[in-house]
Amino acid sequence: MFRSRLTTKITLLIVLVLIIGFGVSTVLTIQRESALLVDEHKASARQLTTALIASIESAMLQERPDVTRVLIGELRRQFPVEQVTVYRRNGVEAFTDLTTMEEVERNAGLAPEVLANIRKMRREPGRAMSGAGFARALETRRTDEEFEMREGVPLFTLHRPILNQEKCQGCHGSDHQVRAVVRMATSMAPVFEEVRRHRNRQIVIGVLTIVAAAGVLTLAMRQVVIRPIQDLAVVAGRLGEGDFEARARVTSRDEIGGLASAFNEMTTRLAQARAEVGDKNTELATALQNLKESRSRLELLEHLKGELSKFVPEAVTRLLDHDPNATELEKRAVEVSVRFLDIAGYARMSEELDPRKLDRMVQTYFSSFLEIIQAHGGDVNETAGDGLMVIFQSAASASSRHLSSDSVPDHALEATRAAVAIRERGVTLNEESAGRLPPIQLHMGINSGEALVGATKLGGASGQRWTFTATGPTTNLAARLAGFAGVGEIVVGPVTATRICMHFVLQNLGEKTFKNVSAPLQVFRVIPPGVYERVT
Repeated sequence: MFRSRLTTKITLLIVLVLIIGFGVSTVLTIQRESALLVDEHKASARQLTTALIASIESAMLQERPDVTRVLIGELRRQFPVEQVTVYRRNGVEAFTDLTTMEEVERNAGLAPEVLANIRKMRREPGRAMSGAGFARALETRRTDEEFEMREGVPLFTLHRPILNQEKCQGCHGSDHQVRAVVRMATSMAPVFEEVRRHRNRQIVIGVLTIVAAAGVLTLAMRQVVIRPIQDLAVVAGRLGEGDFEARARVTSRDEIGGLASAFNEMTTRLAQARAEVGDKNTELATALQNLKESRSRLELLEHLKGELSKFVPEAVTRLLDHDPNATELEKRAVEVSVRFLDIAGYARMSEELDPRKLDRMVQTYFSSFLEIIQAHGGDVNETAGDGLMVIFQSAASASSRHLSSDSVPDHALEATRAAVAIRERGVTLNEESAGRLPPIQLHMGINSGEALVGATKLGGASGQRWTFTATGPTTNLAARLAGFAGVGEIVVGPVTATRICMHFVLQNLGEKTFKNVSAPLQVFRVIPPGVYERVT
């Protein structure tokens, strides 16, 4: 069974390779011979047309159009010529009526005997020619060639224009460039029949070659490959039954002989390895137990990591994933936009509502706001009761969205867009919780500029704690702007206003003075798009 299966596979592989090789060669040969036969036929048709036109021009120069008619008649009776017709430029068959004769007689005159011969040969023209090939020949003054089928017969058709040369203009006038078009159609049936004969001959040769080569190669492969492999399979069977003394015969120095030698060496090593299996089993059991304990500890660490990530800012998580040594956590000056968000009247609501209900309300609103903040690349830095401090950085936004440096969004624009979206989400949540929870109103402040962003160590007698935040005048002014903003308002500083003025409508609130800010600053209120549209 082994020998039969392997023999079948090798035979099929050999036949497949031969079929592909000889098949491609045969197809290319057939195509080349077919193209050569077709080209020879086309060349013959072109030469015949050229000779006919030369005879026509010679006869016309001798004022003997009757000779041309006789020549055309002879050509029509030759095989494989199916049609030879000369058409005037208006599509009417030439050398039939007396139109051309009368034109030549008016322009140059003809001998009386020639006129008599032409009148004897007069007949009614055939169907007028108006085909596409005829039109292209007239327009381009070049030969037009095409293949067509007529009553099941394949034809190669040429439309060859007869140019109105200077030597012909004395009789035919000079107001046109083409005197006539010769249409010659020759049968392609003999050519295609010859192509079929060549193809069948090549196919028979290819099949016989494949069968003969496959037989010889299969017999050779059985003797050289299959029999040594069969002997090796028998020895392998004995080894599988536990006979480690079995050895394969090495009868050659080729790859098969090398395989037998390697098999014998493997058998020797298996016998040695069998004696060591008992000791290894004990070691493996111990290692397995250690692995189970390590896996349990790893699962516990992963669980702790997941729980702790809820209390660590996303910016810190990204930096630690990128650099476990946290070298980027050191404070450095970065261009950021800081936004502070507070709930208006939070102190009053904390006195009126149950603490648990108030906490659930804040969690509901802030959880919804968190989706918007993250979508715009913001990082919630601090939460304090009713307030949120959010930092927007261009680099962090690009990293979270996998953007290139050329398409990094402006952090001031993203912070403002997030604020507008949060304001709209707050209105929606108020409508959805109407009757169950009191409506909340927000006031937000945004300021852009340079700030020290990174980790801050807080130390004491009980230990140390690290925080990640942005510090400096930019953050301080953002908090002042949030406190200055009215209910439902978004107030921005001058730097932020400059960055977003091309995208949002801003109301200049004039210069304002803030605590711990040395000089008055221009303050702007963001007019939400919906409000601006209603006003305008």
